[in-house]
Amino acid sequence: MAGPSQAPGTVGLVAGQRVRHPVLGEGGVARVLDGGRKALVRFDLRPAVPAVVAADTLQPLSSAPAPPAPPSPPAARPTPQDPPDRQSLEALRLGVVPARGLDALTVGRHEELGRLDALLQQARGMLVLSGGYGTGKTHLVELAEAAGLHRGFLVARATFDPLEVPPSHPLRLYGALLRDLRHPGGASGLRPLLERVGDSDEHLHGAQAHRWLSPALFAALHAPPELADEVLDFVSGQGHDDHQQLSRDLRRLGFRGPPMLGLPDYRTFGQVMAHLLGGLAVWARDAGHAGLLVLLDEAEYLDRLGHTSREMAENVLRYLAMAALPPERLAFHEGGVYKGGQAAHREVPPRYRPDQPLAVVCAFTPDPQVDRVLARILADPADRLRLDPVRPSLLPVLAEKVYGLVKAVYPQLDPAPEHRQRVTRALDQAFRSGQVDSTRQAARLVVEFWDLYRQDPARALRALHGADAAAPR
Repeated sequence: MAGPSQAPGTVGLVAGQRVRHPVLGEGGVARVLDGGRKALVRFDLRPAVPAVVAADTLQPLSSAPAPPAPPSPPAARPTPQDPPDRQSLEALRLGVVPARGLDALTVGRHEELGRLDALLQQARGMLVLSGGYGTGKTHLVELAEAAGLHRGFLVARATFDPLEVPPSHPLRLYGALLRDLRHPGGASGLRPLLERVGDSDEHLHGAQAHRWLSPALFAALHAPPELADEVLDFVSGQGHDDHQQLSRDLRRLGFRGPPMLGLPDYRTFGQVMAHLLGGLAVWARDAGHAGLLVLLDEAEYLDRLGHTSREMAENVLRYLAMAALPPERLAFHEGGVYKGGQAAHREVPPRYRPDQPLAVVCAFTPDPQVDRVLARILADPADRLRLDPVRPSLLPVLAEKVYGLVKAVYPQLDPAPEHRQRVTRALDQAFRSGQVDSTRQAARLVVEFWDLYRQDPARALRALHGADAAAPR
């Protein structure tokens, strides 16, 4: 089978440059990777979840870094049952995980899907996915996001970044998660949750009161719009220079709860991050949702941090585990985990409630340093899942799934059964010869074949014959 068609090489990408992707739209380059062959891009539709894409799929829009545009409200995410569309097919053509039609790349993942399903059923826990490039980490994170929304969870997703969202800065991570907080049905952000909770005295001043969420609830319902926006931005981790003034303003309007504590960008505030996420999970359940699902993707930067930052990153992961798991599932003593801040901050419990419905999924690239850290955090091996590359025996299933997606978009496509079988054989040869080493690449090649077949069946079949002849025996 012929290799993927290549667009003209994109050279000279620099951090901060504005670019356009044919599927994901416009965004800014956060980092250039792999010698310029890939780029980490923060696309405008989802600035909190940057994506790694091939450089040759990007069209430069500027030659110099441009100031970041304000984030747009994220679009509604589809559920796993949504039908595929042309955008999904275009994503596969470019080797990008599609937002729709995810089952077109999901083969041989029964155990992984079962573990994700169990996590969502329990509505609490932590699952660490570990696998090299092309094994499907991001794909499973996408599946978890779609499944979580479909089952009624609020979903918050972020990607670790050494500069903007380092794993050693818990409140910066929290802010990134809140920027991408999604609700079933398409709403986003903190305000829809607060409006759904409503004017509840139990949540404002009673048993379900929260040091930060309760002032935000009062502000959303009773404060002037400008003040309400400032309070919600602060509680969402977007920063405010004077939280004490915000608390005084709320007090003058009649709020009776304690003043908000500061949320500075310190590396020692892991317990505050955990308390905030736990509160969101419980309030989500109180509002009729299933809970909160936190997704952390591309978390491979732990080994690149300095010694102190690496220790703080481990501290952050410990607090995430404490918030999501019962004590018996932890490999460390909770009392020994460092708490930072002033005395009032140190008194904040990492668990808002013992039974909070908070589920966490992390995707890591295998690394000895990361493995040692995880062994010191998770006591139960069931909380870790190693992803292996797809087995060649599953290629016929993959080829037929991708064909089904193409057929759904182009119903007039009607090849002979033998031609479909030849695609599978050619795909098998591509795997065995090393031309293809991931399901994403395989799906891209299958889509390209059927694109050519729709235009010129004889030429497409000749390309398969050439690949068969060139493959090692």
